[in-house]
Amino acid sequence: MNNDIDMKLYKEYLNGKEEAFETLYLKYKNKIQYFVFNIIKDYQKSEDIVQEVFIYIFKNKLNDKYSFKYQIYLIAKSRAISYVNVENRRKEIIEQYFIKKQDNIEDDILEILINEEDKKQLIEAINKLEDKYKNAIYLVKIEGFSYKETAEILGESVQNVKNLVYRGKNMLFKILIKKGVKQMNKVLKVFFILLGICVILSGVIYATIKIYDVVKEKAKITPIYTSKISTIDTNKVWIGTFNLIWNDFMNDIVGGKIEFEDGDSKLVDELNKQSFTENQLSSDSYFKIHGVENVELKNKIEQGIKEKFNETSDILNKCDFENENQQGYILYAMLKKEFNYLKPFSILEEDTFGNSKEKVKYFGIGENIGKSASENVEILFYNSKEDFAIKLKTKEGEEVYLYKAAGVDKTFEENYNEMLKKQMEYVGSRNFENNDILKIPFININDEINYDELCGRYIKGTKMYIAQAIQTIEFELNNYGGSVKSEALMEVIKQSLFESGREFVFNDTFLLYLKEANKNKPYFALRVDDTDILVSSEH
Repeated sequence: MNNDIDMKLYKEYLNGKEEAFETLYLKYKNKIQYFVFNIIKDYQKSEDIVQEVFIYIFKNKLNDKYSFKYQIYLIAKSRAISYVNVENRRKEIIEQYFIKKQDNIEDDILEILINEEDKKQLIEAINKLEDKYKNAIYLVKIEGFSYKETAEILGESVQNVKNLVYRGKNMLFKILIKKGVKQMNKVLKVFFILLGICVILSGVIYATIKIYDVVKEKAKITPIYTSKISTIDTNKVWIGTFNLIWNDFMNDIVGGKIEFEDGDSKLVDELNKQSFTENQLSSDSYFKIHGVENVELKNKIEQGIKEKFNETSDILNKCDFENENQQGYILYAMLKKEFNYLKPFSILEEDTFGNSKEKVKYFGIGENIGKSASENVEILFYNSKEDFAIKLKTKEGEEVYLYKAAGVDKTFEENYNEMLKKQMEYVGSRNFENNDILKIPFININDEINYDELCGRYIKGTKMYIAQAIQTIEFELNNYGGSVKSEALMEVIKQSLFESGREFVFNDTFLLYLKEANKNKPYFALRVDDTDILVSSEH
């Protein structure tokens, strides 16, 4: 079977056959991009997510219990969730791909496509369908997934997927009939081709060699997270907010160490250590909660952060709290702090930073200015111009450490311990002297981190997988002090790949028969396909 061939190619790549990667990439790249685009509505971002998906699957061993095709779609869906509600550009993509032709499309379909008026009507009809119908029809009718697999990918029940496909086709017919499109006996066939045409005809936007080079060069690096300021480097920025919700996930929900069914994760190994807990924070600096994903929980979160910090959330709307068909669980935390130096520092002359020619703002103490602010400063050690550290004192008791010789190849924890060790060994003056100068750049960070390594992977011993793992960081440092605000959210879905409950719900067209026992044929038959014969809830 086709899926067996894909998994065989995948294993060949893992065993060193590089040509197998190109084959799978060319086969699935455009299909995954179209699927992701249907969710996030952003063409450029859908291309980026496709690259992330391929880097992930070739550096994290897939589970050979399931087909390659099934798993790549499931991973793509998890990646796309974080980018929902972006600008809709599907019409632009479809129209872009319609300028091309494909010889192996059947003649009767080409006749319709050549007719520009019919083509326009069909495009408009497809765009009028809601995304939930388009995605369900696309996965079942074009990609050939079973209703069960489609339900897993979309996070819907099997019955709901069947309803989406059935209703989507009916809606399309009604739209086209109103538009007066001719040859209606061919409409469904045309619809499937149009829906899949961008997959069949689209060219490779990113050359295969580009993504191959990324995988090859980063062979020893597992993508941990993506963010605005760092795509792979985990030693760029860190805050303990996400650790707070992970600790609750371990202690209150899973009940122990977390492991993935499909292999190890360095990020999970670190989080499982619980090296940062709420004990490192005062209770008035954070708010956290977890519970079943519903509107009531969302209201509790919004009310909690409003009362404690007078804040609103930037990430809650990424979750669908009103989806009753999804067994979701939300873990949420917000951390907020503000601090002020004992005395403000002076604003210094603008200057460059590092190798950049761009000038940035600085504050501190100059040769003849701002000397009164020296009481803010405690010298931890000074070994040379390239190896020193200081601590800034604040009215609130927050301690701001700045370390110059920090090694870029070391973790935050390793650098911090090294700084403390040098402080213990230092025997020089710890006072800020009159001829000393201090120069610190203004800092402003507004970042959103998506922990990609955690998403779309089932947790061993449970029926759960992590759908979203997000953290925001807002940080500012200036001549008066600074502030930090961070949110962390994890959406966990409880779902089984094989043990989905059966749903006997007659909420759409069905047949009813009456037959006497021991007789061969029924004496009554009824097709129930509209509400005219059903009892209104008002009676």
